[in-house]
Amino acid sequence: MFLPIAIGQILASAETLSLQGVFDDDGYLRGVSAQQYPPGSLRHRLGRVLDHRRTPKVLAGVTLAAATGLALARGHRKAQITAAAVIGVCNRLSEIRTPYGRDGADQMTAVITQYRTLTALMADPRVSDDLFLRAVNFQAGLSYAVSGISKAFGSSWVQGDALPEVLRTEAYGRGPAAEILRRHPRLCRALTIGTVAWEASFPLVYLLPRAHASHALSAVKLFHVGVAATMELPRFVWGFVGSHGAVGHVLDTRGRRRTFERTVLGIAGGVTLASALIAREKRAIAEQRRLGPKGVSRLRSGSGDIEYAVDHPTGGPDHSRPVVVLECGLGQSLDSWEWVAERLSLDHTVVRYHRSGYGFTTSRASSGDLLDAVLDEVGAKGEIVVVTHSIGSLSAASYVRDPRFADRTRRLVIVDGTDPELLAADRSDRRRFGTFVQAQVHTLFAAVTGVYQWAPNAVERQAGYTPDTQYSHVQFVFSPKNIVNSVREYRAVRTDGALADLGAVASVLVIASGENAEQQAALARKIGAGVEVVDGSAHRSIIGYRQHAEKVEDAIRRFMDAE
Repeated sequence: MFLPIAIGQILASAETLSLQGVFDDDGYLRGVSAQQYPPGSLRHRLGRVLDHRRTPKVLAGVTLAAATGLALARGHRKAQITAAAVIGVCNRLSEIRTPYGRDGADQMTAVITQYRTLTALMADPRVSDDLFLRAVNFQAGLSYAVSGISKAFGSSWVQGDALPEVLRTEAYGRGPAAEILRRHPRLCRALTIGTVAWEASFPLVYLLPRAHASHALSAVKLFHVGVAATMELPRFVWGFVGSHGAVGHVLDTRGRRRTFERTVLGIAGGVTLASALIAREKRAIAEQRRLGPKGVSRLRSGSGDIEYAVDHPTGGPDHSRPVVVLECGLGQSLDSWEWVAERLSLDHTVVRYHRSGYGFTTSRASSGDLLDAVLDEVGAKGEIVVVTHSIGSLSAASYVRDPRFADRTRRLVIVDGTDPELLAADRSDRRRFGTFVQAQVHTLFAAVTGVYQWAPNAVERQAGYTPDTQYSHVQFVFSPKNIVNSVREYRAVRTDGALADLGAVASVLVIASGENAEQQAALARKIGAGVEVVDGSAHRSIIGYRQHAEKVEDAIRRFMDAE
């Protein structure tokens, strides 16, 4: 199995040695490892050495020598292990220097070389080799299956559009095989959908008779050869084909004790179960905190419960000032408004609530009915200023012209709001809607398994609330019930006439995040609103980071005070 790896590394090294200029300080493969460390530190100095433009060719030369030795060391176990270790170290240093520009074959090569090095630490060669092969086999089966399942949630793959799109690119669509596929779109789509099917079903190879399993592996090899030929990536095939020797070993030893596989599955299952239980307990704790003396309130209505929070100025409600209503974004908690509510409540009554299905709101009533009940409960009878975030703008559109609110709502603030025309287009496009559902499925998987607790996630990267609020907000966003409800709301929220409803409010201000400035400017033009941009902010961080939220609050205050 090392011969394919050796060939792939020889080709990759030769390619690196032939490149000119791309490793320079202004090249697209320039080194970036030193940037993350303080200047003058030891790590920064080492990073500077690694980032030097000549370093990739030095590493490629060493890799070429090791790969050649690996190809010639057939039957010499120690020589293979040494060569694999050298290749693994060089590839890892290259990855640290430039952490992009690699594909799945590079990752599989790294797995094989690193597993070979680690398992060589075992004293018994027979046990060491068996563990190495089983580990590589497990990684290969997992890689194929996960890749197929991930593609199954991508609308461009299940509709057969992914491969045609790839072949239209400059990088991968220039070869003769690509030209043939472009001339036969039905074949191209069939190959796209077929890729999803065989990758997701790869684990079934372990249930086939040995001869049939060999035929299946040969077909997979042909697939990789086809990909390499079509996209003109001659080294692409070798990393994956190298793992097939380990698959063959496991197929040949079926019936023996499979301690490694059982151990890995047992550990993985145990860790996943523990993570899921911890995540579930944390969400339960977060819910209990929300019901505490400093938490939210619940209004019992005929249609169900409504979860809300109200913040008054220190001296009590000031009835001469309008009440500020804060509408949450899709799947977001009322805690997401913490920084804005904290500052606005210095001299205004601020009301936040959860729409139907979120949190403790069990009522299926419309947003207007829920808000009317909450405002009546807190005694807010006069003018209101509605401030929305994200899809909350469409929630507001459903009631701002309602007779109960039309005369009371003279000002509307839209913070990075959802354009109803863009949302309608996304929902009617199967691929774009599929992309949204895919993202929600991934979030749901992270929520159920508890992965979000251990891995970086967008919610925590774009929010920096006080510790208790941050804890509550993260657990809310990763609640399976709220994730499912966000899909329901995304599909059900009304977009017809929403622009007219928003534009009917006497005075409207759009506050845009830096990343959505152009889109928000277009929305503002459609509804005749003014625009302010919070530079450096993103869709969530515009109210999630205090420094951005303060700018939002300042813009809201100036807007309310303007006559």
